[in-house]
Parts: sequence; structure tokens; C-alpha cells
Amino acid sequence: MTLITVVVPVFNEAQSLRSSLPSLFRQVFKEVEVIALDEGSSDGSLELLRGHERAGRLRLLRYRGHRRGRLAACNDAARRARGEWLMFFDTRDLLLFDHLSRMAAAFTRHPDIELFASAYQRMGPSGPVRMALPSRGVLSRRSALAAYARADFIQPHASCIRRERFLEMGGFGEHLRQGGETCFWLGALCELEAIHYDDTITSLWNTADDGIEPEAESVSLHPVVELLDRYAGRLSARERRRLEGAVNRKLLDWATWKKRRGQSVRTELASLRLSGLPMRLWPRTLRLMLPPSWFRR
Repeated sequence: MTLITVVVPVFNEAQSLRSSLPSLFRQVFKEVEVIALDEGSSDGSLELLRGHERAGRLRLLRYRGHRRGRLAACNDAARRARGEWLMFFDTRDLLLFDHLSRMAAAFTRHPDIELFASAYQRMGPSGPVRMALPSRGVLSRRSALAAYARADFIQPHASCIRRERFLEMGGFGEHLRQGGETCFWLGALCELEAIHYDDTITSLWNTADDGIEPEAESVSLHPVVELLDRYAGRLSARERRRLEGAVNRKLLDWATWKKRRGQSVRTELASLRLSGLPMRLWPRTLRLMLPPSWFRR
């Protein structure tokens, strides 16, 4: 029986796979299907995955033509998954042995919930950062949006979503060169009446930088702003305010990344919704208005 399908998109990541995959295979919860989708690796990743496939640890799918990208790979694997639940695993992730068992136990306790998230630790150049909300259990839509307005508490490796719901929402936006995952998870918070949150850290996310993807320089505006119009008529006034706060925070993160690289942030600043801009974000906003020479000080 397969309860959870773990999707692993791969492209030339042999070194990280050697440390991340063992943490996935050592989970105490065994009702798991692992699907690895290789997008044409040439660094030994494919050979490594084939070895695990022969050992019965995963299903291996391959792209033989033009590389379509991580989001397309995740969507393809989700459509072929046998599990009721989906988790998306980055090759830089590390899981503690009870990560999936805690998720599965939460499924049983809350059968009506369709999205489960847990705390995680981000490992970057500046050291470990604990990403955990000061609450646990079932969060209403408004509470979840308010939490996202303060921090990125949802990451694919630390979340499980019901497969039917993922497919119903259309999966990740493959056309988005940047921000596709953010749009999906924030959109899921708008779609669902409630989610379940576990504040116990059972996963590590290794990131080399500030989380902005390399193609960000070629994208003018973070697509998360599209969510404001998409859900304008489906949320209550308070929920819309929380969504505005979440979108504003992502726009400011994006603008800060661009400003550090000498790029214009006029479009981001013009897209902010003042009604969803709390006092704590005003200093960041005002600093982004400074000339580049002053901003870098």
C-alpha cells in the first residue's frame, strides 16, 4: 500500500544525492513510493538513480528530449504517482528518521485536512535558521495567511498535500520562470479552509543563497501578485488583508534581491498594497526607495 509519494526532480546533482537520498530511504514509515525524474543528467546522477532503482528503492522516470524544468518534472511525476499524498523533495534536503511518520500520524488524526506542513531548519552561508511558527495543530485559512505574511513557513520538503487537490489546482505553474512554487503554496492557503501544522523540526533545507532562483534577473515582477485578483472575490475582507500582507512580503524580498544587484525596483514598490503593509515592513519599504549607493551602506 502506498500512502505517500515523494517526488525527486534531478538534474546533475550526484553529489547532493549521495547524502540526501539515504535520509529518505531510512524513514521509519514505509508506505512510501519514491519517484525520481531525471532531466538529462550527465554528472553520474542517472547511474546513481539506476542503482537505487535496481535495489527497489525508487521508480526512475527520464526525460529524453529537451529539458522542461523542475516544475514540469514535479507535475509529471505527480500525475504518475500512486500515493494519496505528495511530498516534493529537493536533492539538498535532509530528513530526520520520523519526518514521514509524523505526517502519516497527522493524516489519521485529521482526515478532513488536505495540506500538512511542519517546521524545518534552513542551512545557509550565515548558519542555521529555525523556521517554526509559535503554534501547532489546525490553522484556519486566515491564520495560515497571517503566518505566511510573516515568514515562509511552507516548504515543499516539509509539506504533504493530497494528490487530488494538487492536480485539481493544476499543479505548479510551469510557465513561470520564477516564483511558481511560491504561487502554488500561497494559492493553496487561499483554497483550503484549514491546514495542519507541526512545530517539530524534522527536516533540513540546505540553500546556498537567499532562496532566489538564478533566473530571477530575467523576470520583471514576482508572479505572486496575480493571486490578489484571482482570489479577490473568494476570500473574506480579513483574509484578503492577510493575503495582501503575504504578497507584500514576497515583493519586498524580491525587490531587496534585485536592489542588491543594482536593478530597478520601481515596479515592485508600485505593486505593494498599502492596506496590507504593516508597520514592521515600512522600514524595509523606505530603505528600498534610497539610491543604490545609500542602500548598500
